[in-house]
Amino acid sequence: MRSDVGSHPKRAAPRVLFLCACAAFVACGSAHSQTSVPLLEPKPVFTPGMYETESRNSAFQDQPVKSQTCIASPDYDAFRDETMAQYQKSPQFAKDCRLSDTRTLKNGFAFAMQCKGTKTVLTYEFEKDLVRGTIHTLIESAPKYSSSILTMMRRIGDCPDQKKGKAL
Repeated sequence: MRSDVGSHPKRAAPRVLFLCACAAFVACGSAHSQTSVPLLEPKPVFTPGMYETESRNSAFQDQPVKSQTCIASPDYDAFRDETMAQYQKSPQFAKDCRLSDTRTLKNGFAFAMQCKGTKTVLTYEFEKDLVRGTIHTLIESAPKYSSSILTMMRRIGDCPDQKKGKAL
């Protein structure tokens, strides 16, 4: 005869609750991962063209860097993918750093980079004809020297040889 037959119900209850909780977690987790539901919110909009940029480093706020650059990415997905590819294909980053996956934000995306002695979080946010990029860098051995760089990019027109409002 088995010794657990007729065991006290108060002792069995925690085990049953634990097993039910585990089963519910597995069932919900697998159902969630198999469900492909389209995003309810539209993706951020990006328009290719000539962008005027201004960058400010938190350590040197009174010394902005201004430039103009042609960004030919045809849309938001291409901008994100091209940005990530630049980091992934860079021999210096591939050798010394680890990149996280991108994280989708309401109006953009972010990713992190762990390099020897530093942690960096990069964020890109989009509005009509405007891209805001932030780079937060933490220097682990000298936190007081850590900084942030804010780059504002405002679309000012089409790139040379670009048809109006279209990718190159």
